[in-house]
Amino acid sequence: MKSETFSCGWFSSGRDQAAIDLFITAWEHMAGGFLPAAIAYVFCDQEPGESAASDRFLDAVQARGVPVVTHSSRQLRRLIRQSGPEAETARVNFDAQVIALLGDFQAQVVVLAGYLLIASPLLCRTYLCLNLHPALPNGPKGTWQEVMWQLMEAGAQETGAMMHLATPELDAGPPVAYFRLPLSGPTFEPLWQEFQQKRQRLSLQEIRAQEGEREPLFARLRQEELRREFPLLLLTLKALAEGRLRLTPSGAEIQGKLIPGGLDLTAQVEEFISGARR
Repeated sequence: MKSETFSCGWFSSGRDQAAIDLFITAWEHMAGGFLPAAIAYVFCDQEPGESAASDRFLDAVQARGVPVVTHSSRQLRRLIRQSGPEAETARVNFDAQVIALLGDFQAQVVVLAGYLLIASPLLCRTYLCLNLHPALPNGPKGTWQEVMWQLMEAGAQETGAMMHLATPELDAGPPVAYFRLPLSGPTFEPLWQEFQQKRQRLSLQEIRAQEGEREPLFARLRQEELRREFPLLLLTLKALAEGRLRLTPSGAEIQGKLIPGGLDLTAQVEEFISGARR
């Protein structure tokens, strides 16, 4: 066990209730002793008054006594939408300003928790940034919605989620920890049958247009994956805080040995959610 308190930075755009819930869940498990760590600061790329959602997020953070640093990405996001040649330079400049603002804080790792900006090479070199992605290592890339549809189109019999080191290449950083979720058995088989029957009549694009996230297989897949995401984040941080897992720029190490595929936390995640149900 480490004698010093493990600390992390927390980057979030605070766009929705999920961002608030994730922060509060982590904070409560730290305050309650399950997770021997502390949140050194929260960085939000929305300043007070920019949106009602981010204001609620910032209020939740401040109510728990965690230092808050804000710096608006509004201009950067405008350049990114325009896809101009100056966008990448602006991204690096923005991250340089963020790093300067955070210079007085000390944290062993930065958690990207609902942070909507892609990290620049500068940010990735400066911090070890942990990101949550709703697919297994070497699985589908993209937003969680894109991942769900890709799994359904492929008829996947397994999925999961991973914590990985963020790199400038989206969803491609070294895996740190993950869980597996089988998509077979009595929970999923009737939904697969229903979906496959629809696929005989409709293209995937037509199903997406007609039903979207209400499609039963899509909805159940997301539900089962989502309820395991928070435990995965908490258990990954717990392993880091207790020294059982160590982060390096190349990935995760156990007892000085690099584990390229990441740490399988499936059993621990299932035990966690089983305990939460009791």
